[in-house]
Amino acid sequence: MNAELSQLHPTGKGFVVAPVGDGLPIMRRLVESYTGKNKKKYIKLDGQITPLLPSHKFICGN
Repeated sequence: MNAELSQLHPTGKGFVVAPVGDGLPIMRRLVESYTGKNKKKYIKLDGQITPLLPSHKFICGN
């Protein structure tokens, strides 16, 4: 996954909403977003880049 993370392109900022039980607390948070070569979306949360899961709702801020 490290090789994939090195090929990420920043796509802006937005809010992510995650329900309880996905390893993240229920929240609304402003995060930076990225897109990989495979069109998979990632977010930077607490300094860590993590894939955007189908259960997360992402609201683009751009």
